[in-house]
Amino acid sequence: MADYCSECTPFDYPDIDLARIALDLSPGRSESFICEGCNNRAVYKDEEGRLYLAKQEQGQVKLHPTTIEQLIK
Repeated sequence: MADYCSECTPFDYPDIDLARIALDLSPGRSESFICEGCNNRAVYKDEEGRLYLAKQEQGQVKLHPTTIEQLIK
């Protein structure tokens, strides 16, 4: 069965809740996953508490700055 994140889920409840992951992360940590619906691969929180969404783009994983507000859908 495919897992979908809260950014792209076609269902009422996502399998991967990006906001919950971000809120639970300690600084300097990440949580990886594979979303079958989009290119999201991980959420990372740096040592200063800034959030990044890791996306697979053209065969490489790139970090995109984000906020908790952007992750809440």
